[in-house]
Amino acid sequence: MDLITAAIPFFFLLMGVEALVGRARGIRVFRTPDVMTDLALGVLQVLFTVVAAGFLAGLYLFVYEYRLWTAPTSPWTWIAAFVGVDFLYYWFHRVGHRSMLAWATHAPHHSSEDYNLAVALRQGPVQPLCSQLFYLPLALVGVPFEVFATLGAINTLYQFWIHTGLIGRLGPIEWIFNTPSHHRVHHGCNDRYLDKNHGGIFIVWDRLFGTFLAEQDTPVYGTVKAAATWNPLLAWWLPFGDIVAKVRHAHGIVDVVRALFAPPEWLPAGLAASPPVTGPRAKFDARPAVGVVRYSVVQFVVVLALSVAFLLLAPKLDEAHRWLVATWLAVSYGSLGGLLDGRGWARGLEVARHLLLVPLVIAVVAALG
Repeated sequence: MDLITAAIPFFFLLMGVEALVGRARGIRVFRTPDVMTDLALGVLQVLFTVVAAGFLAGLYLFVYEYRLWTAPTSPWTWIAAFVGVDFLYYWFHRVGHRSMLAWATHAPHHSSEDYNLAVALRQGPVQPLCSQLFYLPLALVGVPFEVFATLGAINTLYQFWIHTGLIGRLGPIEWIFNTPSHHRVHHGCNDRYLDKNHGGIFIVWDRLFGTFLAEQDTPVYGTVKAAATWNPLLAWWLPFGDIVAKVRHAHGIVDVVRALFAPPEWLPAGLAASPPVTGPRAKFDARPAVGVVRYSVVQFVVVLALSVAFLLLAPKLDEAHRWLVATWLAVSYGSLGGLLDGRGWARGLEVARHLLLVPLVIAVVAALG
């Protein structure tokens, strides 16, 4: 069992503590549809990682075969790799905000207009395709894959606790380490907060490379162009849709290249920019009927349980069946998100996915048999 999987019970425990502390302070920390979207996007990234595991690990191992030397198995290797992982994470994260294609893989993490521990679990489903590239220098200098994978998980686990609005400034620790105050700035879509504080564990990279900004007031959370959806599949697709729109309005090959790699705010002629966020704005709230919410919550719990079962069984399934099950699970999360958004097509999709569940289970049992 990997570190992140082992930490899942603690994630939910700490979310419960955050909710109780918020209630004691008279603060509503969580909104049910938003939390469901957070969890669904996190699960979708895990599902993608499972079905694409061979490619993601294989890329690192391929480069490792051509390593310049082999790092010795010693505490110094672990310490150096620990710092190296965080340093390279900073550059992935910074590029992920300043280059459109990379931003499209990362943007779902920023699409929530809330800020709480559940948002830490909200991830871009295909982000590993981009982030993995930035860690290849570790393979080149001979850091074993097991060391990289362990330290990458530790880096991710550290960042869970900084996604909260209930912890204030932490004094001198903030000169070196990333903290909730620093990361709230990073999640702000206010014009002055954009593209700041990209560090994972250490904030010193931002201080060294000019991207640090201290928290001045409560940020407005979300993306400049609000996602305005509870549907995790739509939240995943929207930034890629922006790329498609830019390419369609491109005036020549140079514009196509810019659409893919220029900063997200770059636009070809004919597309209007979203207005900057300079003050508070109303949060998206589709206000689904109580019955729809209750049905969606129950079904979400079922699909979440099936997702966990799939993760346990995935090593025993061939690639075709892994993709088949992962696709059904992804459609299920999208269907429930459509219900919460009030989309008419979602009811029909709900019927279809229920009808497909039985043959899917039969196919999986046969594959395991």
